[in-house]
Amino acid sequence: MAQKQKRKNRSLKFWQKAYLMTLALFLLALGGSVAAIASAAQQRAFEAECDKFLTRQHSVAQALAADVAAVYARRAEALPRLASSYAKQTAGSGLTLRITRDGEIWADTMPAPDEPMPALPPEGQRVHAVLPAKGRHVLYVSAQLPAPPDGVSLTCAFDMEDFFAEWERTRSLFFAGAAAASAALAVALYAVLRGLSRPMERLAAVAGRLADGDYTARSLQRGGDEVGQLARALNEMAARVEQNISDLRETAQRKQQLVDNVAHELRTPLTAVGGYAEYLQRAELTEEEKYEATQYIVDETNRLSAMSRRLLQMAALRGEQATRDPVDVSALMDRVLRTVGPKAVARGVALRREMPPGCVLYGEAPLLESLLVNLADNAVKACEAGGSVALSAHRDGDCVVLRVRDTGRGMDEAALARLGDPFYRSDKARSREQGGAGLGLALCRQIAESHGARLSFTSTLGVGTTAEAIFPAGENDFHAAE
Repeated sequence: MAQKQKRKNRSLKFWQKAYLMTLALFLLALGGSVAAIASAAQQRAFEAECDKFLTRQHSVAQALAADVAAVYARRAEALPRLASSYAKQTAGSGLTLRITRDGEIWADTMPAPDEPMPALPPEGQRVHAVLPAKGRHVLYVSAQLPAPPDGVSLTCAFDMEDFFAEWERTRSLFFAGAAAASAALAVALYAVLRGLSRPMERLAAVAGRLADGDYTARSLQRGGDEVGQLARALNEMAARVEQNISDLRETAQRKQQLVDNVAHELRTPLTAVGGYAEYLQRAELTEEEKYEATQYIVDETNRLSAMSRRLLQMAALRGEQATRDPVDVSALMDRVLRTVGPKAVARGVALRREMPPGCVLYGEAPLLESLLVNLADNAVKACEAGGSVALSAHRDGDCVVLRVRDTGRGMDEAALARLGDPFYRSDKARSREQGGAGLGLALCRQIAESHGARLSFTSTLGVGTTAEAIFPAGENDFHAAE
């Protein structure tokens, strides 16, 4: 693992690879361009310098040819002296030459080249070449003079060492400028690519923290370019992952709490049932004592059955959507009054409904009835004798609200915040006496969610509690029942 990490650290980063490749391509292009431009410039300068010397050689050759023809016509033996005279006259002007006839040298003041000279061209043509001579560059131009006489040739030598020295300085300036431009570009390119890579490194660091489980990590969002868009997308992903993890943890916690609560709720009645059963087996009991023991077993069994039914109902409703059939709320409340009415009468609680006619909700009538029955049953349990429970429906903005309001003992903020949690009882002793398991409101919440509605509770100690099931309007509204 350590060796793998070392290899990873030794590998070049993306911005370093981009920097080296871009710099290499630039240096290659710049070097090639400078070399091509320098070569073209040198060639043009060389040709211009040669043209100057060729023009001078042509002038000398024409003058010499005319004088040779004139002297040859009057006195041919004077031609070598004429050649020597030309050599002396041109020597002071930086021009050296050699004049020969059929291999016989008449005059020679030019430096001997270190390499063989090109062959003498035919009459009417000339040949030139730059050859080294004693460590200097010399241009040699050779041509045959027109007859008469035949076989006379002229070779002129021009020193070009100053030209090549000047060109070497010029070429050095070319490459020095290219080197300076390359260095400036290298620095600028490094700064630009390093600056562009830093946001990506920060994104990589944030991604690494997310991979390590730190879901609070966020990246700075700067600009609207691709990096900024990537940072926003990464932050959105991190936020969703954090929310999902939080939801999963909360769900797992609720499931664990539900399991713990189920185990707790089952333990007490099962222990009691087992104790009474053992008591019946071993003790000598009267008929009345036997009846009381068996009655307790029956009551606890019924409570366990009711709890299991509600757990099954909650499991069936989880994640499911209720069907949408028209339900007359007025008739629905009448059925709720008939179901809860006997318990309300037995406790001395007045139970009534307050609503305008013609309210229709779209949903599953049995589920909506179970919702209102549970809310009304809890409201009746919360009231003492002489209290009252009112069921009503009304329009609130864009919503239709089913309300159950009681004048019972009420709840504090802590108890109100936990309403709807499975197995939670605001008054545990009273709930156990009345056979409750704390699942009614949890079931009501799931019924409401399956209809796209939400539950709301408000309460004041000593005044009472109001429970509201708030349905989105849509098809739900006040109109003639179908």
